[in-house]
Amino acid sequence: MTLENIYYIGQTVAVIAIFSSLIFVGFQIRENSAAVRSATAQAVHDNYGAWYMAQGADAEALSASIKGFLDYEGLAPIEKAHFVCTYMAFLSHSQNAFYQWKEGHLSTDLWKGWEALMMNLVNTPGGAAFWRERCYVFGEKFQHHVDEIMTRKPDPRARALGVVPVTQGAAAPLPAEAQS
Repeated sequence: MTLENIYYIGQTVAVIAIFSSLIFVGFQIRENSAAVRSATAQAVHDNYGAWYMAQGADAEALSASIKGFLDYEGLAPIEKAHFVCTYMAFLSHSQNAFYQWKEGHLSTDLWKGWEALMMNLVNTPGGAAFWRERCYVFGEKFQHHVDEIMTRKPDPRARALGVVPVTQGAAAPLPAEAQS
C-alpha cells in the first residue's frame, strides 16, 4: 500500500464521517424544531388559560368584562381601566399566538381555536369599540388580521365569555376625528 492509497482511504473515511455528521445534525434540528413547536403551543395555551382562570376567579373583573363587552362607552372610569387592562392582556396573548402561528411555531388547528375565541370578543359591541380605540398599539399585520376577523360571520352559538352575544360587523364606527 502506497502513501497515496492511504491518503485516499483517509479522505474517503473523512467524507463518510462528514456525511454521517450532517445526517445526525439534520435529525437533531428536526427534533429541536418539534420541541420548539410543542413548547410554543404550551406557552400560548398557558397564557390563554391563565387569562381565563384569572377572569373566572375575580368576580369584579368578570363583571367589568361582561359590562365592557356589552357597552364599552358606558363603563365607569374604574370599570373601563379594569376592562382595558384585562382585554389588553387577552389581545397581547392573541397577538403573540398570531405571530407564532405565522412563523410556523403554532399549528393551524391550535391557532384556529384561539382565533375563534378572539373573534367572539372583538365581535361584541364593546370589543369592537375597544379595538377601534386601541388597535394602534398592535402590530400592523395583527391589526389587519383582526379587522378581517371582524368581517366574518360568527358561529350562531358564539357568546363572549359564554354570555355576551356575538354579531358580525359589531365593529364600532370610527370616531369623527379619525374619519377626517
